[in-house]
Amino acid sequence: MLISSWEELTKRFPQLKEREDDPKVAALKAYLASGGMLRVEPRGDSFRVVYPTKEIIDERIAKLSRERTFLLKELNKIKALDRDLSPVRLAFDPLYIKHNLKLLADGRYREAFAKLGFTKEHFLDPKARRIIEQFMNDLDYRERVLQAIEESPVYRSRSFGETILARKDTRKTIISARAQRLQRRIDEIDREITALRLLKKWM
Repeated sequence: MLISSWEELTKRFPQLKEREDDPKVAALKAYLASGGMLRVEPRGDSFRVVYPTKEIIDERIAKLSRERTFLLKELNKIKALDRDLSPVRLAFDPLYIKHNLKLLADGRYREAFAKLGFTKEHFLDPKARRIIEQFMNDLDYRERVLQAIEESPVYRSRSFGETILARKDTRKTIISARAQRLQRRIDEIDREITALRLLKKWM
């Protein structure tokens, strides 16, 4: 007997409607809802599943497990990208230490750096760190940046530092969305594997 929908299965075996909270029954419903086909062999008022076979189910579980492993690695990579350095670690960061010493010793640098609108948070951003390092060590670069800040209409409405962080926030939003998509797919795989394992109990 070939079954292609939950409605069709419960029409033939109406007692299943009363057991929808049973994980085994829920597995049947989930499998059919996902487009799966069942071939069942009636046994009194119940049945056993003869298709898909255990071998087919095991192959599907293995394939899903491989996909899950790959996605989990990708998710961990993305989480690593999104993981900022801890502000506590700034106390041991050579660039941050050098910057603070220069603020104390160099009044011109202190005045110029204030115009950037940078905060501690900028030391946690790779792009901002490159700007800070060059701004600190290259006087010509520092003058060009300050001139750009004074002449650009963009920086009249928001500071240079705010613009850099806005780009960072956009990147974080993209990374976060990607991580959420991966996590949703991993959750879907987990549910499907659970349903397939329970489906085998009907054989």
